[in-house]
Amino acid sequence: MKKLFFISLILLAFISCQDQNKSEGANRENGKSGSGIALPDASGDPGEIVIIMNKKEYDEEIGEAIKEVFQEYADGLIRREELFTIRVVEPFEFNRIFKIARNLVYVTSFEGNTAADKWLQDIYSESSRKMIFEEPSRFMQTSNNQYAKGQNIMQLFGKDDATLAKNIRENKILIQNYFNIAERNRLAREIKMSSESRALLNEVNRELDFNIKIPAGYELAKLEEDFMWVRTLPPVGASKNLMVYFKTYEDQSEFEHANVINLRNEVGKKYVFGDPENAESFMTTEDVYVKPVQRNIDYNGKYTVETRGVWKTNNLSVGGTFISYTFVDEESNRLFYIEGFVIHPSEDHRELIREMESLITTFKAT
Repeated sequence: MKKLFFISLILLAFISCQDQNKSEGANRENGKSGSGIALPDASGDPGEIVIIMNKKEYDEEIGEAIKEVFQEYADGLIRREELFTIRVVEPFEFNRIFKIARNLVYVTSFEGNTAADKWLQDIYSESSRKMIFEEPSRFMQTSNNQYAKGQNIMQLFGKDDATLAKNIRENKILIQNYFNIAERNRLAREIKMSSESRALLNEVNRELDFNIKIPAGYELAKLEEDFMWVRTLPPVGASKNLMVYFKTYEDQSEFEHANVINLRNEVGKKYVFGDPENAESFMTTEDVYVKPVQRNIDYNGKYTVETRGVWKTNNLSVGGTFISYTFVDEESNRLFYIEGFVIHPSEDHRELIREMESLITTFKAT
């Protein structure tokens, strides 16, 4: 994790290969073009990425590496869904509609000599080209708001096809995380609270001493001395649920992945009913057909176990997908288990889980 964080700092600090001047960069940060004209808002569906490259290479070595990164199946979903929805366009197809996409990726190999390759290569100055050939380990740079506000851009480059494909594969997680975090942050910024949801949050804060954004439309399902569950129950569409449980922290063994699942099942059995009229109906974790996927992450400086997987009721009446964070608040010595779970039968869950993750990341102990 520390290594990944260090690499991310290098990535963010890496200078622009397009040699943009400081005033142009400042304008873009403020949502303006280099000429000072206000930029339009970025467009496109959540999780969508426009990739600008020589389409011929998309079926060759570089394209295969791109597919391995962006079209890998997302972890822990109830059915197979790719991490991102990608649209591959040639440079000469890169019109205004594509230019204002929320996520852009330029893929440039200096081995190619077609018109499309030349277009991509011309993005780079002579000094940038020299760096690419002399330092093949440098293969990526990011920027924001090139053509639209709220836009994230990544450039992937290499002196030849083999070098670029190798770097893409070896840095798969770093590339994925850049766009995962961008999508999550967009969703977090878009969370809207109502007077009713603020009142609900105030009640939770008074009773349980923590804050977490509760979007408009959510209602209270259960509030106990150590537990909160809020949810949406629309007549049509997905049901979204957010729950927070805490207990006194005991020891490091509580972070063992199996013990996190055990804790989840204990909380589900005690507090999360599948049917309010049936006391024997409760939530549990699917671990046969779709096993939970767990990893250790750094969340706001806290050692955290992230869990993604599928939940069901013990009587199989309903089920869905979930994501959770487990960590300790040192000041209060409380172990927190925070989860977002969804119900949306026969529909995609990828973006719903991204939305629930964005809610989880707004949590603050008080």
